[in-house]
Amino acid sequence: MLCPNDDIEMHQVKIESHYGQPIILEQCQRCGGIWFDESELFSAKQGAAKDIELLDSEVLNSPSEIKKATLNCPRDQTVLFQFKDRYFPQGIILERCLNCGGIWLNRGDFTKFQKARQKLQRPIEEKQPAKKTDSEIEKILASYEVESTNKTLANLGRFLSTPIDRSTLLPLDTDQSQPEAETTANIALNILMLIFRILLLR
Repeated sequence: MLCPNDDIEMHQVKIESHYGQPIILEQCQRCGGIWFDESELFSAKQGAAKDIELLDSEVLNSPSEIKKATLNCPRDQTVLFQFKDRYFPQGIILERCLNCGGIWLNRGDFTKFQKARQKLQRPIEEKQPAKKTDSEIEKILASYEVESTNKTLANLGRFLSTPIDRSTLLPLDTDQSQPEAETTANIALNILMLIFRILLLR
């Protein structure tokens, strides 16, 4: 398979997918560009770029050496279409084949792509403590007998169907405005307090 940029034979390089399966890519040893078949770019394990793009910061930040104004797909020779997306970092050049779905990235762009993707994933990772709180609530409910749990859930369901002031756990009057949005962790904590209150009043 020939490099779209400088028409020399590319070499195969191996990386891992998210699930530990091998992915075989083609990389040009001269310009450093990498060819990804359809979906391979998005299946690559986070951090895989460092295994095949051993670049210092000076090289990474320098512009790629593009020799051709038009690049062709190394699989079917279709003209590659330059693709831009708001989720990609500034300066990344992604060329895509509209026929086979393959993607060409210039030197260093695979590393930039993975770094940008990691930043986008951080807000999701920060929500994990809220899931832990939800798990704790489930454990508390499971620790009671089935009949008691059913009664507790029925009472909780009736309560949650009525608008409440989350700071006091009391029903809101119809003319009161809703309180400001709270974090998921605070809401879960309020629900936990409510469960304890119901259990104590039974």
